[in-house]
Amino acid sequence: MPSSIVAPILPPSLVAVTGANGFIAQHCVATLLSQGYKVIGTVRSHSKVQQVLDTHAQHPDLSVVVVEDITSPDSYLSALQPNPPVAIFHLAAPFHYNTTNFEQDLVIPAVKGSTAILEAAKLLGGVKRIVHTNSFVCIYDAEKGAQPEKVYTAKDWSPLTYEDGVNAPNAPTAYRASKAAGERAAWKWMDENLGVGFDIVSLNPGMVFGAFLPGARPISPAHLNTSNEIVWNVVSAGRDSEVPPTRAPVWVSVKDTALAHVKTLQVPEASGERYLLAAGVYCNQEIADVAREVASKQGHRIPVGSPGVREAENHFGVDASETEKALGIRWQGLSDMLKELMPQLFEIEEKSKQGSGSGTTV
Repeated sequence: MPSSIVAPILPPSLVAVTGANGFIAQHCVATLLSQGYKVIGTVRSHSKVQQVLDTHAQHPDLSVVVVEDITSPDSYLSALQPNPPVAIFHLAAPFHYNTTNFEQDLVIPAVKGSTAILEAAKLLGGVKRIVHTNSFVCIYDAEKGAQPEKVYTAKDWSPLTYEDGVNAPNAPTAYRASKAAGERAAWKWMDENLGVGFDIVSLNPGMVFGAFLPGARPISPAHLNTSNEIVWNVVSAGRDSEVPPTRAPVWVSVKDTALAHVKTLQVPEASGERYLLAAGVYCNQEIADVAREVASKQGHRIPVGSPGVREAENHFGVDASETEKALGIRWQGLSDMLKELMPQLFEIEEKSKQGSGSGTTV
């Protein structure tokens, strides 16, 4: 649904980043600041304000405000109205499985959170583009299984609905449904509010792996974000242990994810588009193989498994070439990503054992 808005949003424009303490959001903030943008981040509690400021070394072009209720347009409005942004990266969303009330804890926050930021932008005025961060689960149809012949693109949609989330048999299914319902709600809102003065771009990343910013390392492996925990569980398993089973076999680096967000501001043709962010498919055996190749230390912690065996031919593929073309992205490979992330993971473990770890949880 491309709109007529064509002007690129360039530095030093002010960009709001919701959920600014999250793993992807931290990198979005850092990339924006490095390119000369001004940034206003939102967090859900006062305790996180200083954390975000410290992560970015008290950068003079960064401010942080509190939005306790991410489903409330008024909460966003009161926080952002004193200094309205030109663009918004919307990353604040629930991601956990610790619930049995799927509607209350997952579906409603995802759906109302998606529309609250749009309502707030409409009332703020001056907003030109909203970059809505979603997930590959909004594209993937889990019910169809492995589908070796299938190649997913941004044109695909998960069939899961709001009702599927409410009545889901388990929390992971409810989460997938909540994300799909949340993205659909955003597009529906845009269809019903033509002429609001801003457009929307949807980004759907796979599992997001990558290094932590210097000021945002978790205090222990137990505090790793969900995606990097996958890598840790592989590279720390032990040489003679089995390679853990692969789940969610689509990945992209956090660097590329953040860069894609910023590129959507600078590419007028991104208006109204939906993009898949994916370097490709992976399996945990591949992570183990590549990790052994690049490991300078702790190589004995990485399981051998079945070297060279790949699962890609046994399940679906992905094609993000349209994203590469439109946004000028060249995806980081597993090797480069692991060279940056692995030393950090073992350092986090070592510091936590010494009881002298410092950093923040994400």
